[in-house]
Amino acid sequence: MSSFEFLPFEICCMIFDYLSVSDLKNASLTCRRWCHIIFSDYYIRRFMLRINLHRSDQTRMVKSMGSPLLSERSRVSVPSSFPCSLYQRCRTGKGKSKCELRHMSMVLRRSCRHYNNITFVCDNRSEFTDNVFNVILNLLRPSGLERVEILKIILSSNLNVLVTILNSAIRNMARLRSFHLIYDPQRRLQCGDQVRPCVVIESQTITHIELKSVIPEQMRLPKLNSLDVSLQPGIAGIIESVARNLTTLQLQLDCTSANCGEEEIYALSLNQLKTLKLSRGIMNEFSFPIPVSSNRPGLKLRFFRHLDKLEKLILEEKYTAENIFLAICETSRNLVELKIDHLKVVNCTVLDKLSLLQNLKILSLPNIYSSHEISFHYVYLPKLESLHLEVFKDSSYSFSKFVNLKRLTVGSYSSQAPEVIDIISMHIQRLHELRLYFLDYAGVPSRTFRKLTYLGQLRKLELIKGHLRRDVFGRCPPGLSALETIVFSFCQLDTEHFDGLREKFPKLKDVRFVDCLVRGQLPYSEVRLSYR
Repeated sequence: MSSFEFLPFEICCMIFDYLSVSDLKNASLTCRRWCHIIFSDYYIRRFMLRINLHRSDQTRMVKSMGSPLLSERSRVSVPSSFPCSLYQRCRTGKGKSKCELRHMSMVLRRSCRHYNNITFVCDNRSEFTDNVFNVILNLLRPSGLERVEILKIILSSNLNVLVTILNSAIRNMARLRSFHLIYDPQRRLQCGDQVRPCVVIESQTITHIELKSVIPEQMRLPKLNSLDVSLQPGIAGIIESVARNLTTLQLQLDCTSANCGEEEIYALSLNQLKTLKLSRGIMNEFSFPIPVSSNRPGLKLRFFRHLDKLEKLILEEKYTAENIFLAICETSRNLVELKIDHLKVVNCTVLDKLSLLQNLKILSLPNIYSSHEISFHYVYLPKLESLHLEVFKDSSYSFSKFVNLKRLTVGSYSSQAPEVIDIISMHIQRLHELRLYFLDYAGVPSRTFRKLTYLGQLRKLELIKGHLRRDVFGRCPPGLSALETIVFSFCQLDTEHFDGLREKFPKLKDVRFVDCLVRGQLPYSEVRLSYR
């Protein structure tokens, strides 16, 4: 006890994470300090209750006390006797699933624990739906709503009754700030369900809401400033109803619908936006290709020419045209972060317009498509700290003029990698993180990393793709680099033990292999080796 009481508050929280619910209650009776830590608001936020009532799920049905920083071993199930698949037991009659659900309901009622984060994964096609609702009602009793800040509902079938119950409880959640209502689009395609719950989402505290493949009837959220939705017919009206205070908007194209309502979105006036993210949904085996957007010429361009207050813009679309890029640079001059996944350039001098974004700190242009070589020689960004370039044509490596960079991701062919590292070491010496993306799987020359020692502030090096031999770090001068972490991602390796790695990088702490293929061994999904 004498040594434990001197541990910092955060370290004590990490230790308490390994205790079960009953042990944690007993620990709170040990002394005043432990009681103060366990029942503090900071520690309470580490608790998450997840109830999985999905028919085909094979995981534990109730998980509580799950900290995102913990491994699966340290998570506690309450109670531990609950089966993995109650649906099958109900159908076969081999167990007392309904009784176990009632028992779970009683445990939740008696636990006297208030959860900050609650997640429901539900399916109404079961023989014990009434018992499911009893469990949920016990959770949503008035005494259990005091500390709920995050509520997430994941539906695999149309559960209008459940959504109605939960939305009526939302009005009593005095601290609720984030609400997520997600309907499985794959399930909708299989069954042909159309989900539009006849409910009104009403709350005086919600500031962020996520709606995926679901359109409510109406939303009354005076404090809402962040919205994450999937593009589909009718969603434009929902966005327009809350546009007055909306500062953050994330739009994901629903790939299951050809008429996704994109034209209505670009017709909206969202002049107060500070963060905008446009992305395409992930295609699956039930999806079909989406035709080219049918919006009128100039409608999307006019939309971007009114976003003069944007500070963060992320475009994860199939491609972004040059005129849209020009509109962004000329209008959104307060941008701090700009990411365009696929930029199509016709006039190579268009990149010079980036100099209009004097506050830009993060620039990500992974794929720049151009028939000619591009150049950043006439681009002046004094505050730029992070740059991401993968596929581009720049024989002069003009990105080296950004001398204040702290994080750099750059693509290169293996044969050109030594020249790229040499240029970086000569001009960008303040780097903290360097990600080198190899565009081929040819062997990386051993002279590639010989000038890493000139990057005196470099702490992390990540190598993506490429073929790395055992002696690839052989020409690095020993004992000078301050490198602490090396990550190999999607690489082909002769071995996971490189010659002289400890001697070359004396401050090295972690070496990670992520989805790497080692000759003669099975692929690594993720392995971390300690070098200290």
